[in-house]
Amino acid sequence: MYKYLIIEYKKQEQLDDSMIISLFSEFVEFTHVKTLDHQIILFYEQNIDISFKDVILNVMSDTLTDLRLYASYHYATELERDQQLEVVRKLLKDIQFAQYFYLDDKIILKHNLIHITEELKKHILRKFTNDQTMLQSIKVYLESNQNTSLAAKNLYVHRNTLIQRLDKFKEITGFDVRDFNDAFPIYHLIK
Repeated sequence: MYKYLIIEYKKQEQLDDSMIISLFSEFVEFTHVKTLDHQIILFYEQNIDISFKDVILNVMSDTLTDLRLYASYHYATELERDQQLEVVRKLLKDIQFAQYFYLDDKIILKHNLIHITEELKKHILRKFTNDQTMLQSIKVYLESNQNTSLAAKNLYVHRNTLIQRLDKFKEITGFDVRDFNDAFPIYHLIK
């Protein structure tokens, strides 16, 4: 399971990268670190039960600098992680720096709902991009007002089969379509 954090700071600010890296290394054991264009990219592989939102707020108050943090979801391979890293870096350029201090895939999708690209669709849906069975299941579930029994009936599948598909979708993408806040942007993505 491969993950990464992107920590960005304003171009006009002078920041000691090693200080930021050492602050974050208290919470996460990094496999390697990359610094590019006012970005620090921290790669790691373990599951972490801390809120990066709280961590970035504390680091910002400690360093008195404006920072922005993107926390990735997990990837199965390093290659997939590295490919998606470039997609995310491109998407982050479109979001004003001061608009958010913490970003994840949900915020990126909500920010780009007006103009959804194939690249964004592939990034969010991951391996389900071309899985018509999964996408149809999600779409029918949402069009059935998130009623599992009605959606299963319309799909001609057992209710437990649909529940397993919804669980699998959440596990892979990080979006729980049972929650309206996640369901709304996903519906716009797949319709």
